[in-house]
Amino acid sequence: MFNIYQPQKAKLISISQESSETTLLRLQFTDKRFQKSFNFSPGQFLQIGLLGWGECPISICSSPSVSDKYFELAIRDVGQLTHKLNSLTIGDEVWLRGPFGNGFDMEKFSGKPLLIIGGGCGFIPLRPLIQDYMAGKIKLPKLQIFYGCLNEDTMLFKKEYPAWNRNSEFAITLEKPSNRWKGARGLVTALIAKRDIDPGSVAIVVGPPIMYKFVIKELIKKKIKPQNIYLSLERKMYCGNGVCQHCAIGPYYVCKDGPVFCWQDIKNIPEVI
Repeated sequence: MFNIYQPQKAKLISISQESSETTLLRLQFTDKRFQKSFNFSPGQFLQIGLLGWGECPISICSSPSVSDKYFELAIRDVGQLTHKLNSLTIGDEVWLRGPFGNGFDMEKFSGKPLLIIGGGCGFIPLRPLIQDYMAGKIKLPKLQIFYGCLNEDTMLFKKEYPAWNRNSEFAITLEKPSNRWKGARGLVTALIAKRDIDPGSVAIVVGPPIMYKFVIKELIKKKIKPQNIYLSLERKMYCGNGVCQHCAIGPYYVCKDGPVFCWQDIKNIPEVI
C-alpha cells in the first residue's frame, strides 16, 4: 500500500470455519492496483477495521506462493470487533492498512533445518511459512512442525495436515483432548523433549506468551543457540508504525521492529515474555 495511514477496501470472497472460535476469511482488494502490488512476508500483520467498530491487528495467514489473487486472515472471536468480523458474509467489505512489521527473514533460514513451534491460535502466522515450503519456495534440509492445542475443537487448518505429514515431520499434541483422541497428549514442550532435533536448527516459536519461557528452556536443552531462536511477540498495537508507543518493549516497538524478534536480541529485556 502507498500510504500506511490510508485504509484500503477489501471484499470477502470466501469463508470457512477453521475451529469452534476461528473463521478463515479470504479477501481481495476492490482496487486491483493494490491487489497486484500487495507484497508481504510471513509474520507480518494487517490492521483490519469496520466502520463504527474500530480496527485491530491480525496476522496474515496465507502466502502468495498459493495465490496472488487473494490473501487470508484467520479471525478468532475474542471481542466485539472480532465477533463482528466473524459474522460477515461473502461480498461484505472491510478496511485494511498495512502490511506492518518485520516478518521472518527466510534468507537467514535457508539451507538450515527449520523447527516451527506453534501454540493455539499462535499457529496462524506460521501457516505462510509452511505453505512456502510446500510450494518449493523455501529450500530446507529438514522441516519439523510441532503444534500444541487445547483440544480437537481448537485445531486449525486440519485439511492441510495430510500434506504436512507427507512433506515434513509434523506432530500435534492436545492438552485436554476428548477420550476419542488417539494422538499425543500434553503440552508442546513434551514434543520438543521427545524428538530428535538438530542443534544447528533455526527455531521459530509463536504462541501465547506464557508458552515462550518453557519452550525456550527446552530448545536450549537441545543445544539450539539463542541467535537461532525467533519469536513473534504479542502487544497492543494501534498505529502500526511506532508512533503511538503502546507496544514498546525496551528500545523496540513490536509493530515496527517486530513482531518477529531474535531471542538473542531481546532476552535481557525485563518481562519481554
